[in-house]
Amino acid sequence: MPASSSSETGSEGRLMQAARAAASLAARLATGAGILAGASAGAGLLLWGLLWWPVSSRLVSMAGAAVTFVLVLGPSAILALFYLGLRDLQALPDRLADRTARTVEQSAEATAAVASGSSASGLFGRLWGTVKQIWALRGVLLENRALLVRYGALIRFVNPGFLLLVVGATVVTGLLVPGALLALLMVGLV
Repeated sequence: MPASSSSETGSEGRLMQAARAAASLAARLATGAGILAGASAGAGLLLWGLLWWPVSSRLVSMAGAAVTFVLVLGPSAILALFYLGLRDLQALPDRLADRTARTVEQSAEATAAVASGSSASGLFGRLWGTVKQIWALRGVLLENRALLVRYGALIRFVNPGFLLLVVGATVVTGLLVPGALLALLMVGLV
């Protein structure tokens, strides 16, 4: 039994080390992604405002303004989603540690409650106590499942296709910001 408990401790240690390494990388990337998302949104809104403000009441004009709005704010939306994913990844080690500690505490409480059930309460009382503790543990497992599903969705979200979109949004932001500044300069000169 000591060998299995040491392997469980080692695997938990590897999981936490991997989570901390991912959180460290996410922390370094999050600031840049947030700045890029803000710059992209500001440049997109500036360009849209220079192109379409005030919007005409004609249907074609409103449709053009809506399409342009989506196109110039698309990169900032992609970068904002990436930023939010990085923020979630930063919080992963703390959440894993909290959930693990709570699960261990509640499992120990449930085991102690079932083991310390008095024989005076009878078989039905012990059975009912066991059912209540199993139901409580079910709640703990569902909380842990929700945590895993959330991060599982995050892992599926950060795939090569999405990362390619992030790189594309970064390149478009690199074009939008100087373009918006140039357009503002041109409007200022006219």
